[in-house]
Amino acid sequence: MVTRRFTALEIGRRRTRHSAARHGLRTDSLKAGGRPRSYLRLSVVLTLCLAPVLAGCGSATPAAKSAGSSPTTPAPTAAASGQASPSAAASPTTFASRLYGYNLVVPRGWLTQPADSSWLTVGLEGRCPSDWDCFFGSSGEPTLAAAAASVAADLTLDQWRSRMQVGVPAGCIDSAKSTATTLGGAPAQIWTTTCEGEGLHATKVVALHAGRGYMILFASPISIGLEADRATLSSILTTFRFAPS
Repeated sequence: MVTRRFTALEIGRRRTRHSAARHGLRTDSLKAGGRPRSYLRLSVVLTLCLAPVLAGCGSATPAAKSAGSSPTTPAPTAAASGQASPSAAASPTTFASRLYGYNLVVPRGWLTQPADSSWLTVGLEGRCPSDWDCFFGSSGEPTLAAAAASVAADLTLDQWRSRMQVGVPAGCIDSAKSTATTLGGAPAQIWTTTCEGEGLHATKVVALHAGRGYMILFASPISIGLEADRATLSSILTTFRFAPS
């Protein structure tokens, strides 16, 4: 496998492009110099449910929407955060998550950025937070981010999905319901969020395995088309495997 190493400046530009504000998901056009004009936030803010997720909680009513907004903050570069430099796969390559107990096959030409710390906030902070494993298409689109957090033993999949659906910004709409699927052989649920004003849609997948709640976010411009997105995401997720417990 041939890997490409990036300078801290290049990493910062890529992280700027693929990161968003805390508790939000935004995509944007870029000004000269590579600075973002605006972000679309697709946030999973769990301030009320963080404690119940870690300690166990009762039934929860599934929410129909799933993100919020907050002011933008600069994305850290790999040099500043200590995160490993992203590398590009010259051929399909297996990625093994150091923190989250899974592996998958990265498509040819995609960039890989491993998480630099555990997902302790149990919330989504942009398209590619530093505490998520992140993968980027060769042109920067689409993006896929994956993470997992410890959950209560009695937490159900419906409850975990509900915690990942905590409201969306104005103009963004979640699909009316989720669809049953599997992730690495475990029961999972999948749904979409569309933000037409920002030209973005996202597909989200949740699953429970070995005491952890898993969340996967696949985002891309609407212009790519949801069917093309689903085909790309499906080709990646069919390679997803949980590491032996």
